Amino acid sequence: MELLDVHTHHLSTYPGRSILNLMPGDLCPTGEVYCSVGIHPWQVDEYEEDVIWEQLLLSLKDPCVIAIGEAGIDKLISVSLVKQLAVFEKQIVLSEEKQLPLIIHCVHAVNEIIQLKKKYAPRMPWVMHGFRGKKELALQCVNHHIFLSFGEKYNEEALKGIPLSSILMETDESKADITCLYDKAAKLLSLSADDLKPQIQQNINRVFFDH
Repeated sequence: MELLDVHTHHLSTYPGRSILNLMPGDLCPTGEVYCSVGIHPWQVDEYEEDVIWEQLLLSLKDPCVIAIGEAGIDKLISVSLVKQLAVFEKQIVLSEEKQLPLIIHCVHAVNEIIQLKKKYAPRMPWVMHGFRGKKELALQCVNHHIFLSFGEKYNEEALKGIPLSSILMETDESKADITCLYDKAAKLLSLSADDLKPQIQQNINRVFFDH
């Protein structure tokens, strides 16, 4: 079964079709399932850092985990930016150590993400999930080799304005069928879904499997 949905919070009827996002310490579901695990910026103040970090390291031992995240920076929450950055940068380093791609939560912090990309020059792919920014922001990210994952809602000009080789698709919190999101994106890109899926599949393989 094709992996189509790179970030979801809902266990799919077809688990091999999506990457289920988990919190550190959560158990991966049984069966053929892919997962990502990371310390979300919203969680930074909720747990003792040593405890949640040990839970993250333990979770990464499960072979179902194929990515770290979601991790990142959110400027609309009360957690201090200094603390968010410290935890995010630790996960950047961990991503490189474990050779796992990084799924990024970014709210009003594209410039900071790009600066960190320059600072660490990671070999592992970075994916900015749930991208809703304008075309100009999208191009900035792509120019720094950051993949963009589009969900149910996004700026259509951003999707149309970047190379197909930088696009991924996701459902995130939505209960929409991922195939419907592919149909919508394909129509915007003047493609058929049958033409779009193989290109996204190539991108998924590059990010999650070919390294």
